[in-house]
Amino acid sequence: MERKEVIRLFREVVRELGLEKVVRIRIVPMKRKIASFSFKTKTLRINRNIVEIFDEKLMRFIILHELIHFKINDVNHGKEFFEELGRYYSEKTMKSLEIEIIKRLISSSNLNSEIIHFPQSPDSSTSREP
Repeated sequence: MERKEVIRLFREVVRELGLEKVVRIRIVPMKRKIASFSFKTKTLRINRNIVEIFDEKLMRFIILHELIHFKINDVNHGKEFFEELGRYYSEKTMKSLEIEIIKRLISSSNLNSEIIHFPQSPDSSTSREP
């Protein structure tokens, strides 16, 4: 994806989530994460390397995932987090997107393998998180 497409997608997701709070996006080099959200600066940071290898559907999932943390004001992946994410994606779709993310990360030679990490869901043995 192009940088400007990521920013457009970010704005769409912000509107979709009904976030009236000011949030920013930065596309930066990151060694061990796909993305992260800073509550202190209200900034979503996206690993610039994934911008090159993820399509719009995967990038939307990543952006939505991180902004849900901000919306519910919680960095954890608890029940409230998965309930909110479930409003946008079915369990089957989430798993499919996660598998696609892992495949892209593994096949990309410019990414550190340490960024492939998915925390456990609170109510199942499946793991998730881009």
